[in-house]
Amino acid sequence: MRDLTCFHLRLMMSASAHTRRHFLASTAALGLAGCGGGGSPPAAPGIQSFEAAAVAVGEAAQLTAVFRGGAGRIEPDVGAVQSGVPVSTPVLAGPRRYTLIVEVPGQPAQRRELTVTPQYRDRYLPLATPEPLQYHAALAARDGGVIVLGGSRGLPTMSEAIDRFDPATRRFTRIGSLATGRAQHTAVALADDRALVVGGQVSLSSAGFAELVDLRSGAVEPAGWPVRPRSRHAAVALADGRVLLVGGLDSASVELWDPATRRFRLVATAMQNAREFPTATLLADGRVLIVGGDHVGPTQRLAEVFDPRTERFEPVASPLDGERRAMHAAHRLADGRVWVLGGELRTDTGFQPLDTVLVFDPTTQTLQPQGRLDTPRSLVRSLLGADGQVRLFGGFTAGEPAARSASRYGPAAAALAAMPAGRAWHTVTPLADGRVLILGGDDAQGGAAGGGLIYE
Repeated sequence: MRDLTCFHLRLMMSASAHTRRHFLASTAALGLAGCGGGGSPPAAPGIQSFEAAAVAVGEAAQLTAVFRGGAGRIEPDVGAVQSGVPVSTPVLAGPRRYTLIVEVPGQPAQRRELTVTPQYRDRYLPLATPEPLQYHAALAARDGGVIVLGGSRGLPTMSEAIDRFDPATRRFTRIGSLATGRAQHTAVALADDRALVVGGQVSLSSAGFAELVDLRSGAVEPAGWPVRPRSRHAAVALADGRVLLVGGLDSASVELWDPATRRFRLVATAMQNAREFPTATLLADGRVLIVGGDHVGPTQRLAEVFDPRTERFEPVASPLDGERRAMHAAHRLADGRVWVLGGELRTDTGFQPLDTVLVFDPTTQTLQPQGRLDTPRSLVRSLLGADGQVRLFGGFTAGEPAARSASRYGPAAAALAAMPAGRAWHTVTPLADGRVLILGGDDAQGGAAGGGLIYE
């Protein structure tokens, strides 16, 4: 049809001058661009602005793009957009990079990137718990809930309860029971959304057997018997699915648990010294950094690296070697380094909280001083956020046996808003939307700290 119309137009233009003048006067507003020749190409696309409104952690961001000359879309998560019309992203737990793309067929696409970084409001929302919580374990499940296992629930006996916290309703639901009550045990999340629960105290003795807990249903299965009872130890899931148990009360031994056989096996080589309340951090190359842990022997190796492939320990060079650091925190960063934060030293008169931060470099296998926290802090409860900063809540400080204070390190140190009441031996668990669940613990008198908090 387009070709036929153009043929008639050219035929009319080849007629007499009078006819051509009459025709052009009547069709001046139409133009001849559609007939080839005489037209102009579509305007090139352009981007005037691409901005985000201020957003808090756990909220959706509002993005506004102003552009011309084409169709726009925002990737990922959003899709097609109109110029000047705000659109919402999914809920943001941490920094997220978005790309605005404006396209016209036959023209180069225009792009502009925008990184949206949600900020914490630096406040706490109170949370009621069905019963007091002390010396429990808490794990984030894949469905967004948090599973709370065992501990002391306000009674003189240890609890076997398994509860699920739903962040959407802010309610706790009983979903199962352990085979025995436990306190100060470890719970390690596995790749199949189950958890291996090991050790801890049962009344006055160590729990001798391990259990597998399905974090979706609360179902519990036996997981074998550790070679040695464990309490005040560390546990970490390895890259190959096995679990490493490290140290504990008067113990320099380590064990490996195999999920295929559900058996524990003692590693032939022991650590340099016993380690009570150490940390064990999985490195990017599959090895494990073991730091600190208290013991009463004459010498102390501050850190060592365990290689699961050879089942041998490697030395870590540090100017602080010999330091008896315990009850600290350790977090692996995105670049593979590890921060070791706070903790305490045993002294002749008791325990001295630490404010020092160490950094482990896996390329040089060294552990060096890096900086300081805003205040000395022991029994550290912390997490590494999506923004690359570590937030530390409560614990022991020089002036607070159960601290209200909280702080941030990343790598500069800064104080956060204080909690409504002091807590020690509590749990700190990340929620899927980036907020932080703080549960239970001891108050300043050694009793149960009431309820929980959501930090946002």
